[in-house]
Amino acid sequence: MSRLLRSLAILSCIWLQGADARAATPASPAAPVLERVVLVARHGIRSPTHPIAELDAHTHRQWQAWPVPPGELTGHGQRDLALLGTALGLHYRQAGVLPAQGCRTGELAVWSDATDERTLQTGDIMAHALIPGCPVTPGSLPPGTHDPVFNDLPMQASPALQHTIMTDLSTTLAHDRENRPADVRHAQAMAQAVIQPAGCTTGMPCFTRPDRAGWHKGAPHLSGGLSQSADVAENMLLEYTQGMPCAAIGWGYPDMRHVIDTLQPAHNHASRLVRRLPALAFPRGHVLAVMIVDLVAGRAVREPDGGMIVATTPVILFAGHDSTLDMLAAIFDLDWSFADLPDPTGPDTTLGFETWRMADGQRRVRAVIFHQGMDALRTEQPVTARPETLPLPACHPEQDGSCALGDFTRTFTERLDAYQYK
Repeated sequence: MSRLLRSLAILSCIWLQGADARAATPASPAAPVLERVVLVARHGIRSPTHPIAELDAHTHRQWQAWPVPPGELTGHGQRDLALLGTALGLHYRQAGVLPAQGCRTGELAVWSDATDERTLQTGDIMAHALIPGCPVTPGSLPPGTHDPVFNDLPMQASPALQHTIMTDLSTTLAHDRENRPADVRHAQAMAQAVIQPAGCTTGMPCFTRPDRAGWHKGAPHLSGGLSQSADVAENMLLEYTQGMPCAAIGWGYPDMRHVIDTLQPAHNHASRLVRRLPALAFPRGHVLAVMIVDLVAGRAVREPDGGMIVATTPVILFAGHDSTLDMLAAIFDLDWSFADLPDPTGPDTTLGFETWRMADGQRRVRAVIFHQGMDALRTEQPVTARPETLPLPACHPEQDGSCALGDFTRTFTERLDAYQYK
């Protein structure tokens, strides 16, 4: 054999040995891929929904003036929303579900509740912060229109539905009277100490008086000490996050940051009793929950105005209220709290449902929650979006809290169908 042929034979042997070694080395498993996410955001910081004169009359105290009319987003609140939207956009670009650079047609769909101006503004602000510089037109019904996506409970609920809701609420309230958590009773006592220490003996308000359930404007409501305490807690938290001087919050009561933390269990408990009551949450949230299940599964959905969110849309945002988050928590059996924000549905809080394609081709659903801390809201701090995974116990999650897509869609379709006619 010539020297040239011997050299070629040796090189061929070396190459084949290397090929065998590469074939014997197991391939690295493919990383999970985030295919789409459905986000549901609460609106930003707003003024109290009732005129300040009404708060003054109900509490016998003079509350601070706000720079906007009742129930509207403040400029401070708009800037905080943009900060969270920017953080979410960066997070989902890094996750690969939004383009790293430039714009892509159909990358974001937004639907906002038209009932209030604050939710319409929230959808617009967050949409443009999520994909800055890209064309996006948030969808909604005409301003001031009732939108079944965010509240499918009819104003004239059937007698049977109203009876079911009020019966369940009355039963829940009766049980709560004997089993109210200690931190909630402490919150009510704190409200009394801050607002009117002698209110229960000299007249109104009395923040520890018994609670009653009633039906008003097409929905159940509580009246009594708990609901009053909840209102005080929410309004003081809004004053704090708006950046009002601490010395002016609570009429000189010391350590208002601690007081606000102490008051919030009253607000959270009232929300659990009413907004997260399944008999109310399922009929109210049926439309939105069905849309979420379909979108997570990669199916197109029709918006109330006849438009479509197509199946290939990777990011979908619904802009709603704290009550929207509460009803979805009840439907999807979710629960969460934050160390730095005492209200789990505080301003800008955003719930997400992510669809992941795993290395083996299986698709899984993960529920996540994003928020800004109370001091971050107060000082308009830029934030990093750090999703906290929320376990989905209803659909047999894995250790990471996620559910197989088939289990997710089957479980919650069955749950929604079971409550559809109640």
